Amino acid sequence: MRVIYRGNLDGVVCAVILKEVGLCDEVKIVHPTDLQEGRIDITGEDIICDLPYHPNCNMWFDHHSSELDKPNFPKEFTGVADVAPSAAGLVYKYFLPDFPELKKYEDLVYETDLIDSAQLTQEQVMNPEGTFLLGFLLDSRTGLGYYKDFRINNFIWVNRVIDWLTQHSVLDILDMEDSVERIAKYREMQIVAERFYLDNSILDRNVIITDIREKKIPPGNRFLIYSLAGLAKGNISVRLASGKNGEFNMISIGYSIFVKTSNVHVGKICQQYGGGGHKRAGTCQPSIEDTERIFKEIIHACKD
Repeated sequence: MRVIYRGNLDGVVCAVILKEVGLCDEVKIVHPTDLQEGRIDITGEDIICDLPYHPNCNMWFDHHSSELDKPNFPKEFTGVADVAPSAAGLVYKYFLPDFPELKKYEDLVYETDLIDSAQLTQEQVMNPEGTFLLGFLLDSRTGLGYYKDFRINNFIWVNRVIDWLTQHSVLDILDMEDSVERIAKYREMQIVAERFYLDNSILDRNVIITDIREKKIPPGNRFLIYSLAGLAKGNISVRLASGKNGEFNMISIGYSIFVKTSNVHVGKICQQYGGGGHKRAGTCQPSIEDTERIFKEIIHACKD
């Protein structure tokens, strides 16, 4: 089977569990929009994890509430789709009764739940270690994929982490050469990232607004902005960045993980513009010509 997954810790752990139970021979990192717009050929040999449903797939596991609300939500499929902290948790619970040896991944799944549902402390955001650090290194939103001077590129490294997690501890993986150089880059750029987001963000009432189109983004985890002076009082962020090859733009919305007072449903807002997500986080990819209008509409929708 081929596992189609989102290239973050949640998707990686889904693939690890499927590999452990003998259902993962090949992996492919896919962006949700590529799947939704039919740019990926899906067959009965594919298992989709942490991504939108495709009727041709063999199995599907997803935890995004926006998927459950779609009018074309499938009535029958093999797998699990439910609101949960992570897709990895759904995969784990689905297979655990028949594969009790999966119990060795219990702590990894628990920490994946915390990271994917943003249940983190300020210390874990500012000085991440262990699984929390690995999660930020894997997250494309951290920005390490923009750097091409690593020994192996990010796609290869992320895919290799799947194999490594079936054989090694998280701490051992973080000590490996290709991880060490990413950790060094991440830490080296922490202060640079703080300055970058302060220079390119404003607080409009309760909304932290960031426009970083056509700019080189320094590595920094996606929660850093909620701890910065002058922005920390915001309860939700709206970030606008350039998409792949400048063909579209990316708008990312997320609740502050420290000021927990926003009540808007982010996934439903993004769904209006062809994207999706959870109540507290989501993305959409507007066309270049529609970006300004959609950006303003989303900011307005996020204001208290």
